[in-house]
Amino acid sequence: MRNIIKRSWVGSLLLPAVVLGLIVAASAPTQAQANPTYIHVTATLSPPDARAGESALIELTAKITAPYHLYSLTQPSTPDGFGPAKTTLTLKNSGTFTIVGKPQQSKFQTMFDKGFQIEDQIYNGTAQFGIPVTISKSAQGTVSTSVAMHYQLCTDVNCLNATTINVPITFALSPGPARQDHLTPLTLANAVSSRPATAVASMTTANSQAPATDATAAKIAAAQRAGLLQFLLLAVGYGFLALLTPCVFPMIPITVSFFSKKRGQNSRQGILEAVAYCAGIIGTFTVVGVAVAVAFKATGIRVLANNPWLNLGLAVLFIALGINLMGGFEILLPPSLADKANRAAERTGLIGPFLMGLTFTITSFTCTVAFVGTLLAAAAKGNVFYPVMGMLAFSSAFALPFFLLALFPQYLNRLPRSGAWMVTVKGFMGFVEIAAAIKFLSNADLVWSLDLLTRPVFLAIWFGIAAIAGLYLLGAVRLPHDESRAIGTTRRIIGMVSLVAAVWFLAGINGASLGQVVSFLPPDPYPGHSGGATDLLHWEHHYKAALAHAATNNQDVLINFTGVNCTNCRQMENTVFPLPAVQKQLARFTRVELYTDRDLPSDRANAALQQKLIHVATLPAYVIVSPTGEVLRVQQDRSSPSQFIKFLSQN
Repeated sequence: MRNIIKRSWVGSLLLPAVVLGLIVAASAPTQAQANPTYIHVTATLSPPDARAGESALIELTAKITAPYHLYSLTQPSTPDGFGPAKTTLTLKNSGTFTIVGKPQQSKFQTMFDKGFQIEDQIYNGTAQFGIPVTISKSAQGTVSTSVAMHYQLCTDVNCLNATTINVPITFALSPGPARQDHLTPLTLANAVSSRPATAVASMTTANSQAPATDATAAKIAAAQRAGLLQFLLLAVGYGFLALLTPCVFPMIPITVSFFSKKRGQNSRQGILEAVAYCAGIIGTFTVVGVAVAVAFKATGIRVLANNPWLNLGLAVLFIALGINLMGGFEILLPPSLADKANRAAERTGLIGPFLMGLTFTITSFTCTVAFVGTLLAAAAKGNVFYPVMGMLAFSSAFALPFFLLALFPQYLNRLPRSGAWMVTVKGFMGFVEIAAAIKFLSNADLVWSLDLLTRPVFLAIWFGIAAIAGLYLLGAVRLPHDESRAIGTTRRIIGMVSLVAAVWFLAGINGASLGQVVSFLPPDPYPGHSGGATDLLHWEHHYKAALAHAATNNQDVLINFTGVNCTNCRQMENTVFPLPAVQKQLARFTRVELYTDRDLPSDRANAALQQKLIHVATLPAYVIVSPTGEVLRVQQDRSSPSQFIKFLSQN
């Protein structure tokens, strides 16, 4: 058999300056009410003619607004104490009552929580609770007291933060001595319930809950209440907005580079391959994302995206593709096998683009946007209809520009005299793919905590790649298969830009600002190290230590849930956190930085804490809690400096 590895003298690729020019206005979602009433609680005393010295029952009736549900008094938690907050009732002792039994509750529904692997006990619509008491013999006239009710409300998509409300109750005791048949403790089953106007008091969660609810989760809940169509429009809008995140930028040259290798195909085949590529993107978000969330909790897909062996494999693949683009080698088959392969490709040629779309989209989950993270958290609890529909609409909008990018190479190849300059473009794109491989190597290095590809080392490698690529475009370096020594204006300009980028990377090693490029770099300082360009304020790295420090200094705690491979996190930490106005606000808090995406006990505990506090898997996520751990405010995903300052400065 002839040698299957053979030197090649022909190659083609696209201009490296392909710009994604699709800016689509997101559909405007319906806004939730400014002060929505999620729960209405009334309290009354049974029987209504109770006398001093008799037994009675303080009844609470909760009316819950759909799609929210309330948890029972006996809601279980995980062995580690995580899970939704159960309802608790505390009677504020005014000397009027003596509690004579455990709080009671009406019948609840059960629902298996796949996220926490526990059986949830929930109420939809209405819930009733009772506190059996004995009225003091000295009580007389009109009596007032209150019940402190601690609870949490959730939908299938998101949860509001647990809170405590005081439900007041005022009633008039009937005159006369205690009756012998009224001395037996009452239960919900035999209490005589009546609701006189003087005994009714209500409390809504509008004031206490709305500020602590993340805006994305609130929009999703509001869209669900408005109907499926409104929800799908919201998902499409978020899909287009997700195209502006840093995670998307590397996918542009990847797409162009991959489809530029498809030479000599007809238009129909090119369209089918573009569709297959987008099907891989949609399938990753919808099928893989939801299935992994259901099977392995909301953070499961992020764990898969951060798998070091996956990232190492992608790095090797990119290096091989880069060398191939630069003319280092090309895999050729003997003629007999080549004919069979070509016939097979006509039948199975869509598998490659599909797998490429699937693989590279998985890696984008290292910076899951808030919409996706919220839906995955809902799917992890076993409620998959809205997550599946939402992810399908989101990913379809997200994939549309990549369909156009996948078609672009075959049409560009048809331009007159495209062969010679496309050889040069192909060689330059080889350098781009090798630079992308360094990012995947860095991902594996961070997960394994090898401490090899620190930010200075990373930038030094990118400096070398950019410098050689620039010299190549300017004619100082030649690669195999170069057909012409002519250097046009476009090639000269891009070569100079590459050399400027190389100098920029070199300056970044010494602390110069790198703008949005920092999103793709390792954290600075490297996890486990101190110092670094962005370590302007001290950050704790243990939640309990932060709470203790906050209690001592009478401060709230700002939690930065982050990840070693989260590009959106790097963008916030390197471009927003260092701003003086932001630093001023950060100084008001005890700050704690919690990594969640490595396969380490500490990261798993931090991820579980994130689920416990805010029930979403988005990175980054910023949570402000009191020194006692009560959640005050939540913000998911990236934001502008002004938005982040507003979040930090709210009272």
